[in-house]
Amino acid sequence: MTKDRLPARMFRLAGFLSLFALFLAGCAGKSATSRPQALAAMPDGFAARAGAVAQGTFLDRTGRPLAGNDLSRTVAPYDYILVGESHPSACDHAAQAAVLAALLDAGQRPAIGLEMVDVTRQDMLAAFQAGKLAVADLPRALDWKKNWGFSFSLYAPIFELAARHGLPVYALNLPSELARRAGGRGVTSLNPSESALLPGAILPAGEKATQRLTAFFAEHAAMMPHAPKSGAPAGDVSAARLRSFLSVQALWDTQMAFAAVAAQARSGRPALILAGGGHVEFGDGIAARIRRLDPDAAILTIMPWRGGLDPEPGEADLFFYCPLVFQSRLGFSLEMSDTSGKTPAPALVTAVAPGSRAEAAGVLPGDAIVAVAGRPVSSLLDLHKAAMDAGREKTPLRLTVLRGGESLDLSVELPERP
Repeated sequence: MTKDRLPARMFRLAGFLSLFALFLAGCAGKSATSRPQALAAMPDGFAARAGAVAQGTFLDRTGRPLAGNDLSRTVAPYDYILVGESHPSACDHAAQAAVLAALLDAGQRPAIGLEMVDVTRQDMLAAFQAGKLAVADLPRALDWKKNWGFSFSLYAPIFELAARHGLPVYALNLPSELARRAGGRGVTSLNPSESALLPGAILPAGEKATQRLTAFFAEHAAMMPHAPKSGAPAGDVSAARLRSFLSVQALWDTQMAFAAVAAQARSGRPALILAGGGHVEFGDGIAARIRRLDPDAAILTIMPWRGGLDPEPGEADLFFYCPLVFQSRLGFSLEMSDTSGKTPAPALVTAVAPGSRAEAAGVLPGDAIVAVAGRPVSSLLDLHKAAMDAGREKTPLRLTVLRGGESLDLSVELPERP
């Protein structure tokens, strides 16, 4: 993966979503469970798709839309179907529900594996499958807000389909604090009861996966919280952080693969695995470990395509079109295609909250943000960096927008940083 492809990837790895919490976080739009819209014949290739296809449309690896029963026929033969997501994206979750519905249409009754639930909560999922808990009971039973944080309403359609069709649901993950401690300090830092939750062995990433993760880490290391002064050289601290990051990522992916293989074997059903895109793309994460644990398995990976650039070769077997849509805490929602920093890509303002700082600055729905702090916008990361800089300097965030063919400069006052 080249460095200039990395900014869009930032929205895929759950562990780094917190970097956007101050100004760019969350998701605009409603969760839905409708099927992808069937499309008329169109020229092959992804470049022709953005803006010409409906959100949630599925495409094969060449960019050809899957219409009618194509999705059901495509997903049905596989033992493991991995669907990546950006956790706050309602469109991504609607696409995952559509994959589950397609499996059901094909006569499959899959087991569902969730990154969002850790293995200490499997008893609650068993009670849910037994009918002792309703969907409405799950946020409390799973302590969802504390343990996951992203809105349960985004995931509710999956649980509703599981309840309606009697599908087993399995927890895949480790408790996040335990995984970070084990990855950062080593498994010897865990007590016996915690160690018992770990997979039998931690399977490291392959060479190409390690290169991608290392490049990702390097791209965003400057925005990570600074470590307390320890007397160690900066290079040693950075190397230690990288080792910890790679260890935690390997532990997460290994754990979820072990749990997915166990769920598939225990249930005797195909496994539908829902996880952050960073665990799915390129088959690097969960899929690579499943192949080592279950060598004869047929595995399908499905990832969101954000528009703009074509996906990289090997990124996934199938795609669904969901533009990048994020909601700023300044009060406006944004949508843009993914050019990953290669070319300018105006961020379209789709909504402005009444009474917000964005409204006070004069931002209107339909504005196209073409520059921030005097620099062209090529990714949502540009907006984030400019907001962080403005916050440090205690100055307004300067936006240049196109409105009705006219270029306007607007200044948005930022909240005080804690």
